[in-house]
Amino acid sequence: MARFSIGWSVLVLSAVPFGAVAQAEPLFQCAFANGKTVVLETDETGVSYRFGRPGQTPELALHRPYTQINVTPWPGVGRSIWEDLSLHNGAVTYRLWGALDRMSEDHELSAGLIVEQGEDELARLDCLPDSLNYAVFSFSDAYGAAGYCWNFEDFIWQETCE
Repeated sequence: MARFSIGWSVLVLSAVPFGAVAQAEPLFQCAFANGKTVVLETDETGVSYRFGRPGQTPELALHRPYTQINVTPWPGVGRSIWEDLSLHNGAVTYRLWGALDRMSEDHELSAGLIVEQGEDELARLDCLPDSLNYAVFSFSDAYGAAGYCWNFEDFIWQETCE
């Protein structure tokens, strides 16, 4: 069974004393039919992404500061409540997405990973539903907790909140 929550969850990114190691907070995790997993974690410095087989050295591990990720929040319309988060590695973009079907009786949660290079889709992996650990709005909440706010007029994240 997928674990999820509906609502505005709050992810607190607390200050860490000088010299202390930042503690990562899980934000998204799932397994794919090919036996690989993806894990996304946040800390006060940014977002960490790991992809590969469980228990082995990740095939790809990235850490990006908040200024180098893109979060697309749900626009407030449509059948699904969705959002996505993108990280870049050179010319390749890794886009994690999550969606909740708000019109179905069971409110099914789905998520996945899309790998793109420019306009070309290199891979699309759907999360196995029973492996999914994701809370709706968690990408946007993490970005907000890092000090960014969504500008509804210009449809962009900004560092200065009014």
